[in-house]
Amino acid sequence: MQEGYLDQRLIGQRFQLKATDLTDGITFYGIFYHIHAATPLQVGDLVEIVRVSAHGLTVTVVTPQS
Repeated sequence: MQEGYLDQRLIGQRFQLKATDLTDGITFYGIFYHIHAATPLQVGDLVEIVRVSAHGLTVTVVTPQS
């Protein structure tokens, strides 16, 4: 299995943000990630992972919290 394989599998994954995701980060496959975005994020936003790096996950908002 190539290095970063699990991380790359996260691209395209969608999830709804919880308060702890924004303050503490999120865990996938037992790995802790910080979340980054170009726009402000809010609890309840449906986001999609668009990039994975050593600094964390970059997400984009698919459906904002109304």
